[in-house]
Amino acid sequence: MINQIHNENCLETMARMPDNFVDLVVTSPPYNKSFWSMNQNTNNGFKTKSRKIVYGDFNDKLQPEEYEKQQRQVLRECIRILKPTGSIFYNHIDILHLHTTIHPKYVYDFPLKQVIIWNRKNTPKLDVSYFYPITEYVFWIKKDKDARPKFYRDMALYKKSVWDISPDASNEHPAPFPISFPLNCILSATDKGDLVYDPYMGSGTTAVAAISENRNYIGSELSAEYVKVAEKRIYQIQPKLFAL
Repeated sequence: MINQIHNENCLETMARMPDNFVDLVVTSPPYNKSFWSMNQNTNNGFKTKSRKIVYGDFNDKLQPEEYEKQQRQVLRECIRILKPTGSIFYNHIDILHLHTTIHPKYVYDFPLKQVIIWNRKNTPKLDVSYFYPITEYVFWIKKDKDARPKFYRDMALYKKSVWDISPDASNEHPAPFPISFPLNCILSATDKGDLVYDPYMGSGTTAVAAISENRNYIGSELSAEYVKVAEKRIYQIQPKLFAL
C-alpha cells in the first residue's frame, strides 16, 4: 500500500488503513464546478459560464447537499487515519454563483487549527460582476481539539499565513498543485520517513514532493489516465523508494 497510487475512490483506500496511520494529509478535492457550470450567470447584459474542469473519468457534478455529505465523510476518514501529531491541509475555494458566494462552511465542524490564504496571483474567471478572485483557502485541520501537530515553521518555504504561489501551467492535469504547495506542507509538518497521503492525487504532485524530501506516500485517484501520468512523473525522478 505504501509508496503506491491506488486507482480507486479514496474512501476505499482509507478503509484499508488502520487508525492513527498517516502523518500528513495534503489534498484538494474537485470543487463540484460541473454542477455550478450548468447554470449561466447574467452580468450587465452579458452571459458568462462558470469555468468547467474535466477530471478525466470523474464527473464533478453532484447536488450540493450530496457533495457536502461526501466531503464530510472524506474528512472524517482522514481524521481517523491521522496520527495525533499529524496535520491535514485541505485546499478549497468560494464558489461565485448568481451573484452569491458559496463558502465550504462544513470545514468549521472539524478541529480547525488555522485558515491559510493561497494567493494564486491570477485567475481564469473573468466575470465582470466581481473583483478578480485570485485566492483560495488552505484549511489546516488537526486530529482533535487537544492535538498538538508537528510543526517546523523555520523549515517552511512560506512562513506566513498567506502563500504567494502561482499555478502550475505546465501540468497535464486541469487543476494541479504547484509543487511548492505540498512541499510547504511536508517541510513544515513532517519528519523524514513520515507518511503523506493525498486522497485526490491527480497528476502525482504530492507524491513527487514527498519523494523529494525522503517521505513515504500513498495516493488515491479515480482516473486511470492520471494515475499513469503520476506514475510517469515518479519514474522520471528515479527515486530510491523506502518503506516504513
